[in-house]
Amino acid sequence: MALNEEAGHKPGSIDHTEYEVHNSQVDLIESAVAASDEEAKIPRKELFSRYWPAVIYSGLLSMALIMEGMDVGLINNFFAQDAYLAHFGWPDTNGKQHVPASWQSAISNGNNIGSIIGLLLNGYLQSRFGSRRVYLATMVLMGGTIFALFFAVNVQMLFAANILCGIPWGVFQTLTTAYAAEICPAAMRGYLTAWVSMCWGAGSFLAAGVLRGSLNIPGDLGWKIPYALQWVWIVPLFIVGFLAPESPWYLVRRGRIDEAEKALRRLARKDFYTEHTMAQSLALMKHTNEMEKIEAANSSYRDCFRGTNLRRTGIVCMAWVIQILNGQSVTAYAAVFLKSAGMPTVQSFNYNMGIQSVNIFATAVAITLMGKIGRRFFFFWGSTSIGLAMLIIGILGFVPGASNVALAVAIVMIVVQIIFKVSLGPTTYVIVAETSSNRVRAQTIVLGRAVYVTGQIIIGQLNPRMLNSTSDAWGWGAKSGLFYFGLCSIWAVWIFFCLPETKNRSFAELDILFQKKTSARKFATAQVDLFEITPPKDEHHKAQL
Repeated sequence: MALNEEAGHKPGSIDHTEYEVHNSQVDLIESAVAASDEEAKIPRKELFSRYWPAVIYSGLLSMALIMEGMDVGLINNFFAQDAYLAHFGWPDTNGKQHVPASWQSAISNGNNIGSIIGLLLNGYLQSRFGSRRVYLATMVLMGGTIFALFFAVNVQMLFAANILCGIPWGVFQTLTTAYAAEICPAAMRGYLTAWVSMCWGAGSFLAAGVLRGSLNIPGDLGWKIPYALQWVWIVPLFIVGFLAPESPWYLVRRGRIDEAEKALRRLARKDFYTEHTMAQSLALMKHTNEMEKIEAANSSYRDCFRGTNLRRTGIVCMAWVIQILNGQSVTAYAAVFLKSAGMPTVQSFNYNMGIQSVNIFATAVAITLMGKIGRRFFFFWGSTSIGLAMLIIGILGFVPGASNVALAVAIVMIVVQIIFKVSLGPTTYVIVAETSSNRVRAQTIVLGRAVYVTGQIIIGQLNPRMLNSTSDAWGWGAKSGLFYFGLCSIWAVWIFFCLPETKNRSFAELDILFQKKTSARKFATAQVDLFEITPPKDEHHKAQL
């Protein structure tokens, strides 16, 4: 989207008179792509200076994920909090107050069920009403559903409340990622979509801190206050959503070109765009939209499985699968895990804070490196390193001495969290935003995230049973690491052979690479001719009118 007037043709550019594209449009589009390539080389400071409004809007709107990350952290670690267990639990066969593993899974999966509903709704709503209106409506819904958690009286009500809260969280999971990808140029996509992951991690850290601080609060306030704190986010985020511009890509897809131009100007510093550079941006966006109409004319879920979109949907889904089924998920149960391994309650929550505290720092490192290191590198070495850490945890499960093992596992879990937040965590958001086709981006991200939530449901059933030491659990403890080590070995093979490199590629270039069925290992080096695949002449003529 970024443009400077001096940008010209790429070296060795092709004469496109043989294609059914008006020559003036060819010049504009090629100049836009050349300018985008140049932007990938400029210093990060200058890049952010050009598009600081986009950075601010995307960064603030993505903070809705702090609420979701906070809720996940609360749900999974409340089961180690005495006040929560006193209100919602009952004695097991040994007389120990507990919430059975089956109900732990149900409560956790209630959130996932609601998320799937929200995801599917967003795939429909965002493509038809735009990011801004859907965000505002969902934020209002979020404020209402928190009441159900705050006033829950038993585990059945908690289950239902988590389903309700999961609906708006499901919307935010994909809306913020798609919006971040669409309001910035290719050189910035990695930074803004990775920030989405940082927000989620910040929510997990806040949950850990709030839970630790609530341990000494007497009675039901010990679990009510953490839920109530989520209301703090509603009003300021609603105001940001009200002031934010609509995605210019959504406006182009709707044929509202004048509004798209206004949105683009609002997303860059004042007077950055000239009339010529704005024409370049809009020409490239319209050309990309016309190319994608060939395989996704109606922006429906069905289009996600047609032609090259099938491959793209598969990549997005697998990226989400690897993010959830790599072993890092046990850190969300850190307090429960460490307590079952023999660590005292207060100490287990202290270590849980330590484990979650690395989220912000590690993701900041990832964002800093995102413009320099490819997505494939991040993903391959991140998954492989976590797999090795899971192997170490699994081996520790066979070492005698409960207290020493618990401490060693806690240290390795901190390492796992650092690796995840530097690699798989933020990079997944970048990959799914860049890989999906423009016209069905919302639907593709929704489908991928639905697969992720399904993975959450699976680990929501497995982790409580593997990690807990209560009478109704399996009691694997640290030995669970061996299970995830096996999965990470499979993921490493898939990443090497099937994950394409999308770094610094425009959406139009990615369309061509997928339509030419380019090998995943050649995406970074393949030459691209943007006019090799074009819509029929009559359709392109209509697009110019």
